This record gives sequence, structure tokens and C-alpha cells, in this order.
Amino acid sequence: MTDDEGAVALSEASQEVSALRCQEFTRTDRGWERCHRDEHNPDARHHVRDRSWSTAENTPRLQLGQPCTQACTWPDQVMKYRGRLGRPA
Repeated sequence: MTDDEGAVALSEASQEVSALRCQEFTRTDRGWERCHRDEHNPDARHHVRDRSWSTAENTPRLQLGQPCTQACTWPDQVMKYRGRLGRPA
């Protein structure tokens, strides 16, 4: 099992326990990644790994180099592009 498969399996198990996880996804080199944070105010930024984005306006306003904070309570969840992962991290 690769790290990516383990992260997906772990987060899917966590998702079944609680429906509090934010529903937003962003496209990354690894695939579609789901926000690490619990449901939050629409004005708050979404976050995965090293990037954050806002959906409060018409454009996502992606910012790179944004480390996780205490607000990030979920593990990585990566969905493959058409049956395969993106480039290895």
C-alpha cells in the first residue's frame, strides 16, 4: 500500500465517523485533495498540505506555502484522476 492509498483509506474511515469535514476539494499534483478542516465559515480559507484557497469570491485565490495549523483536523484525502493518482509527491 502506498502512502497515498493509506491516506485515502484512513480518511475514508474517519469520514464515516463524522460528517463534520469540509466538503471542498482542490486539484493538486497528487489528485483531488479534500480540505483538512472541519466545516467552517464560508469566509475562512480551505486548506490541504501546503496550500490554502478561498471560495468566498468568484475566483479560488490559491495561496502556496501555507502550512497546516490547529484548524487542520483531518488527514489527507486524495481522489485519483480518472482511476490513477497524479504525479508522485
